[in-house]
Amino acid sequence: MVNLFDAPGREEVRQRILELSISVWAFAAVSFALEAGVLDELSTPSTAGQISQRTGIPADLVSSILEVLVALGFGSADEHGFVASPGLAAVTRGPTKELLAADLRSTRLQTAELVGRAARGTIALDGWNYSDPDLLEAQGVRSAEMVVPWVERLFPNLEGLSERLRKPTARFLDVGSGVGRLTIEMCRRFPNLQVVGIDPFETSLTLARRNVAEAGLADRIELRPQRVQDLTDDRCYDLAWVPVMFLPADVAARGLHRVRTALRPGGWAVLGSLAVEGSEIQPAILRLVSLLYGSGRLSPEHAATMLTAAGFENVLALPAMPGVPQRTIVGRRPVDE
Repeated sequence: MVNLFDAPGREEVRQRILELSISVWAFAAVSFALEAGVLDELSTPSTAGQISQRTGIPADLVSSILEVLVALGFGSADEHGFVASPGLAAVTRGPTKELLAADLRSTRLQTAELVGRAARGTIALDGWNYSDPDLLEAQGVRSAEMVVPWVERLFPNLEGLSERLRKPTARFLDVGSGVGRLTIEMCRRFPNLQVVGIDPFETSLTLARRNVAEAGLADRIELRPQRVQDLTDDRCYDLAWVPVMFLPADVAARGLHRVRTALRPGGWAVLGSLAVEGSEIQPAILRLVSLLYGSGRLSPEHAATMLTAAGFENVLALPAMPGVPQRTIVGRRPVDE
């Protein structure tokens, strides 16, 4: 009889599972600290008792959460109490705090949904098809994070684009606009910009209409229930954002032809892709996410090939930015058309 408890590699597998479990609990501890307001208390040295008094969280629980943060390198503790590291402090105040919260919340909700589907026996590869408002809002905030590196680093290197976006005639096409957070941030950065956002999901559009109204931008942002492959606009936009990680390859290929027609001559398309090669854990996870989002293993290089096939020029798949999982691919509609 084979003794399964002595199977080769058993101890290594159990140790790896233990490490993964510890990572999940560490993620949960950071999420708790943010959601419960513990991180807000760490700008100056504070003891667990002091934080407990200010937040109402049991002191023993605060102490244990702080120990996890120290072990993660997110802070230090001495006789005066715990204080956040400069790096943690920098991402837990102002707009960056909202981005961090959205990142943690979106990841937590998406992974819970994946496991929940297995438990319910409702497994299907039907692409991005979420309806949880909390998840959709968190994902929307995450998407808006891209606007800063776009404006500061990407757009100045795309010939003529920054100048176009500041003109009174500036127009932007947001494909898969979701809850409208990226579109709103683009309008804030470019005061003359008019935007059309298209999305096939009514739940997202309902949230987007509310967010746009609350931002006071209803006169500058048009939201349409539409798929990119059904786009009929002609020579309307200076910039189009196309997150191809949410599109099956055949849909993306057809959609990019439509986007090229919708752009003004000399206008730029900016694409986002997740799937990358590599045997390490990060590329493997990104390919899994890309599959769940709907694009399968559509790589940046494949996306660049589709841009070229759709008639774009100056096509380039850009290197990944630190801390940003998606890759950016750009292409320009020829100026002389």
